[in-house]
Amino acid sequence: MIKYKRNKLVSIFVMFCLALCLSVLMAGTAIGTVDHTPRKQIENLVNQVLDILKDPELRKPEKAELRREKLRNLVGQIFDLDFIAHRVLGRYNRRFTPKQFQEFKELFSKMLESIYLTRIENYSGEKVVFEDERMLSPTKAAVLTKIIKDGKEIPVEYRLVKRKKDGKWIGYDVVIEGVSLVKNYRSQFYQVLKKKGVDELLAMLREKVKNLSKQAQSAKN
Repeated sequence: MIKYKRNKLVSIFVMFCLALCLSVLMAGTAIGTVDHTPRKQIENLVNQVLDILKDPELRKPEKAELRREKLRNLVGQIFDLDFIAHRVLGRYNRRFTPKQFQEFKELFSKMLESIYLTRIENYSGEKVVFEDERMLSPTKAAVLTKIIKDGKEIPVEYRLVKRKKDGKWIGYDVVIEGVSLVKNYRSQFYQVLKKKGVDELLAMLREKVKNLSKQAQSAKN
C-alpha cells in the first residue's frame, strides 16, 4: 500500500493551499478585477475560499454538505487536473493508455478531495499574508505567502505557469516550507511504477480511495 506522509507539511493546510494555488482565477474577472498578475489572482482566490469558510451560516452543522459543495465547485473551477496529473506522473506518462490515465486522474482527484477537503474545513482563523511575486521565466511565476498560526509562520510558495492556449495563469505546484507537493506525490508514485507498474498503482489508488470513503462515512455516523 502507498504510504502518504502525515507530517506537519501535509496538514490541514495542504488542500487549502492546493485549492488556492492550482488555479486559473475565473471569478476575478467576473468582479471587475483589472490586475491579472499571478499575485492578484492568488489573493482574490484566497479571499473567495476564506469567505466560504468564515460564513457563519455555512458553518452550521446542517450546512456542512452545502459548504463542502461550494468549496468543491470552487476547486473545480480552478483545478486543471490534466495538467497536474501529467506533472505528478512525469516520465511515466508514456506508460499509461488514455483509459488508464483517465482512471488515474479520477482516482487522484478523489484521493486529494477525501484527504484534504475535510481538513480545509478545520480552518480556525489562520491569517494569510501575501508577499512577493517573482517571475521565474517569461511564462512562470512564484507567489510567496505566509500562513500565520499560533504565532508561527508557515511559508507557502505558489508556482504558476501562463497557459499558451488562452494566456491564463494556472498553478502547477505549491511548495510548503521548501517541500513541493507535486514532487512529494511523484516520488511515491514513481516507487510503485518502477517496481510494480501501472496496473498495481491503479489498484492501490482504488483501495486507498475506497478506504478513505469508508472512513468518511464512519465519521458521519
